[in-house]
Amino acid sequence: MRPRPAVCSDGAYRIEDGALPAGSTLGGSALTVKLLANGSIDTVFSTESGSNIVRDVDVHHFDSATGLRLTRGGGRFTLRPECQTHEYRLRDGVEVEKSTFAVRGSSQPAICYIAFCARNHTREPFSIDSIAVARIKSSFEDRIDARWDEPRRALVVWSDRGANARAIVASDTPASWEVTGDHARMLANRWPGAFGNEIDVCAADPLAVLHVRTTIGPGATAEFWFAIAALAGGSDGSDDVLREYPPAPAALASTRTCYEKLLAKSVVRSPGGEVDLGVHWAKANMIRVMSEGPASRGFTNDPGGSTHCVARDAAWFVYGCDWIDPAFSEALLRGFAERQERDGKIVEYFDLRTGETNDDGLNVNDDTPLYALAVAHHALAGGSGTFLAEFYPSARRAVEQLLANRDERGLVYCAAGGTGARGIVGWRNVIPDFRLSGATTELNSEAFAALKKMSVLARMLGEDRDVERYEREAESLRVSVERHLRNPENGFYYLALDVDGRPRSALSSDLLFPIIFGISDDATSARILQRLREADFWTEAGIRTVPRDAPEYGPSRGSGLLGGVWAGVTFWYAFAAARFAPEIMVEALEQTFAHYARDPSATNTVPGEFSEWLHGETLVNGGMMLSPWFPPRYLWAAIEGACGLEPAAHGARVTPRLPPEWSWLSACDVPFQGKPISWFAVRMDELRLFTTQSVESDLVVDVYERDVTADVSVEGEENAVVAFARAGCVLVFIGNRARHTVSVAIRSRGVLSALVPVRRYESTCGTWNEDAGAGSDAYTTMIGSRGFALVEFGKPEGD
Repeated sequence: MRPRPAVCSDGAYRIEDGALPAGSTLGGSALTVKLLANGSIDTVFSTESGSNIVRDVDVHHFDSATGLRLTRGGGRFTLRPECQTHEYRLRDGVEVEKSTFAVRGSSQPAICYIAFCARNHTREPFSIDSIAVARIKSSFEDRIDARWDEPRRALVVWSDRGANARAIVASDTPASWEVTGDHARMLANRWPGAFGNEIDVCAADPLAVLHVRTTIGPGATAEFWFAIAALAGGSDGSDDVLREYPPAPAALASTRTCYEKLLAKSVVRSPGGEVDLGVHWAKANMIRVMSEGPASRGFTNDPGGSTHCVARDAAWFVYGCDWIDPAFSEALLRGFAERQERDGKIVEYFDLRTGETNDDGLNVNDDTPLYALAVAHHALAGGSGTFLAEFYPSARRAVEQLLANRDERGLVYCAAGGTGARGIVGWRNVIPDFRLSGATTELNSEAFAALKKMSVLARMLGEDRDVERYEREAESLRVSVERHLRNPENGFYYLALDVDGRPRSALSSDLLFPIIFGISDDATSARILQRLREADFWTEAGIRTVPRDAPEYGPSRGSGLLGGVWAGVTFWYAFAAARFAPEIMVEALEQTFAHYARDPSATNTVPGEFSEWLHGETLVNGGMMLSPWFPPRYLWAAIEGACGLEPAAHGARVTPRLPPEWSWLSACDVPFQGKPISWFAVRMDELRLFTTQSVESDLVVDVYERDVTADVSVEGEENAVVAFARAGCVLVFIGNRARHTVSVAIRSRGVLSALVPVRRYESTCGTWNEDAGAGSDAYTTMIGSRGFALVEFGKPEGD
């Protein structure tokens, strides 16, 4: 096994060239860029056109003096949320840092950059001939035309007399350019000479080529870049749709700012650190897939391959997105509300580009209760002031559609008799030659939870008749589930009462749904969690969808849905286990995320990216490198499971779930009902909670007025810092992530500049100690392994 990628202090991964099976999947507001293992671009996908606008983009370098081809010598990659960089040596004394990124921001163009910073450490000037090469047909059958735009330094390409225009742009006026079918010329060992400034779009597989010459002085650096832009408006990129794009450094800075703004929300800090890193990358991957489509804002369940926005995945996306970007959650829900069917059913998906919908022809589906639950989650988490009034009628129609599709047993019933998407009512609907319909435990658990939440929303709006009705219907459904969907042989739940009238008694990860959605009692829930934790279900990368010894088991069968490992299921398990076994919850979150960086070449994963599904035996990824379905579930499991936030109609309930080996846990700057909330829990004489808002909790709660962490300076290694303030007082919490004792220094700056330490609590001693009001520049203390310290600052005596 190769050494694991190194994790930088900012959460970025560093990994040696040659140790990745693929590069990052990067997302701008309207582009998805997939990178290959060598750092070149595989595809650039445009949300507006619904297709790849270019493929196989790379930049080759030649020594201008000798003409020799300069190969990439060794080097390493750094994977960041907003970009991927590749540092490598061109020749002795000349190094290059290449950054690839897609621009993000609602007002930004649909453009991605390949930016270079070349450093010359020698005493002589050095000149490079760089050629950017791109395959410009979106498919082999694509019919294209092209023109050279001299003022904008761009080759403009368009397809089928107007659709799908794109441009390949250079930072400086190219020394030469060409559209050619001569692929071999790009691989010559010596400089092939200037290009002919000609266009040959009749070649079977034409390449766009831009040639830029750069001279770097002794000890100097030089920057240059190439870009791929999707063009809107004029059929051939005219009429002012092709503009002067910002330089790469400015574009990267604005993109980084966009990421940093959202990454600063819902920051989790824990003794282990792996969960914190998982939360960081979950947010990063969510940001990457947030799209601005012509028909709607949303996200696709197949970045770089589709523009379909699937309702069940969108609902789960809201569960995570509410904790970083509530406005996007609202836009995502509106896309489905506007396309709700006449009877109240929610469509299976709509197209972000065309707005067209599909519902797989089922009389009832899981998208419908999940939509109502997402509406409720967003309303309780703090949607806009008009959100609930606007969306309540839509959510009401959704649950009424479910009630209208109950059978004589009182169970929500799907009559589909087909297979695959036409015969599976639930999240596993892509299994071929497989049926799961009738009265399923999954669908009825979701319907029960949707009815319960609708009664809460009705109470918030003063709809008293709906409050009573939905409470009554929810209880009736729960009784029906317990009477008909309980398996008397093992005390668990059937998979379904099938359309053939027979019960399906298979054991699968679907047993999590009665726990997550509140159907099962605590005793049954604990037994289910224990069964799903047994060796035939569990792997070091998470839980199998069905156990290894099941008759239907196949480690890759049905895209891993009949025996593979889907990370999102493990995050469901983590949330379900939080109340019962916090140590298993943490293990599930840590191990599953850590798998992506354990040995990327062996597991076919990219560090920091939540891949789709793993082979049930080898644990090798067999799906997408970046699955957009899983990151929001990780964030949800961390914020609402581990950190214990439960949104309620008038405030929050917070009960952090710390495993026995953790003495502290914190969550900061979590968007909640229009005002950020921060909190941390520590083991003192008992588990205690410190917050910036009044909350309900089973713990002793100490409330402060505001989070001032950003205004407190603490020096030391591997520590987590949180600071809260109220009148005349600042409490500084410092958690130690290291396995050894550390020393830290709290600087008397910012909010602490006029205050002195009054008392401190160190977890090793377990008592508060009074401090003299010292006037030095820094206050120092030691913290034991994985322990914490609290230092309270107040006004000096006499003030």
